[in-house]
Amino acid sequence: MLYLLKKKINRKLKEFRENYQHVRFYDGTEEVLFLSLKRNTKVRTYLNLIFRLQQQYQQPIVIEFSLFRYFVLVKWFKELDFIYFSKPFQKPKIYRLFSHQKNADFRVNFNYKKVYSTDEYVNEAVPYIMHPRNYLIPEPSLLEKKVGIVMSGNFEAKIYDSDVITKNFQLLNRWQIYSEIIKHKAVVTITGTEFKEQLEASVYKGSFVVMKWQQGAIPSEEWRHYLSSAKFLFCAPGMTMPMCHNVIEAMSVGVVPIINYQNWLNPSLVDEKNALLYESEASISQVIDKALQMDDSEYFALQKNVISYYESYYKNYDFEANRFQPLILLNEDSKDLV
Repeated sequence: MLYLLKKKINRKLKEFRENYQHVRFYDGTEEVLFLSLKRNTKVRTYLNLIFRLQQQYQQPIVIEFSLFRYFVLVKWFKELDFIYFSKPFQKPKIYRLFSHQKNADFRVNFNYKKVYSTDEYVNEAVPYIMHPRNYLIPEPSLLEKKVGIVMSGNFEAKIYDSDVITKNFQLLNRWQIYSEIIKHKAVVTITGTEFKEQLEASVYKGSFVVMKWQQGAIPSEEWRHYLSSAKFLFCAPGMTMPMCHNVIEAMSVGVVPIINYQNWLNPSLVDEKNALLYESEASISQVIDKALQMDDSEYFALQKNVISYYESYYKNYDFEANRFQPLILLNEDSKDLV
């Protein structure tokens, strides 16, 4: 874990040096969406809220200033021209307040356990987002289905072979899953470049394609376009929490998730309705076979349900319908997750 901490600090220092000149402080007179969140609020949590707010509101988004927030969020001021910090010791005119305070328009909490502890829809939970870059580029064109299953990501043992996921959430971790997957005869390990070059030949229709980031991934701005060519995306948990962006990305382009953390979606995904589920190491080979042997009529019924699920629960979120109610955000801090 020390390796990861040093890597993270070095990355943040680099981001600060390259982007501090883009930081803006709000000095306008227009009412704003004001974000006053706890110090332990993660960058992904801010971005989750910011991109969802941008989908509904036109007002500027102003984040309460602190030196810590300045340091961790600096990178995104270059990318997002609609966010600002408040001036130190000053507050702008507030249209909607998002805060942990009792008087907020939206009283924020990080109790995501309320979501993954039930199969039912939790109305006050803000839907998780795709990777932020997907909201900064045009919607992708979709491809014909020419690949059986895709899995892409980082599978390094030194990162993912830990007991965080197994101990905290009683799920297989990513390394355990990857180690079992690569035993299957249908698995083909290739680079993102090879995937793109060979896609039109339809050589992967009956295959499980694994792409490791370290060997060259599909660029993020092209990812959903090429992902749409797959029938299924095999999903594995993240490092500190199960939820990952790619399950949302898959559903957004009509790709059915194969997943072991279905309860982290809101509402829970259902086996053979809008997902295929696995639980044990033994079930991994079984679910791969089920996906690759599924006939077209069964698959397209499954895909139709996935698209409907995404449109209903993950495309947008209506904040105004939930004003003066608690607002749950997924915050990747172990104290908030377990």
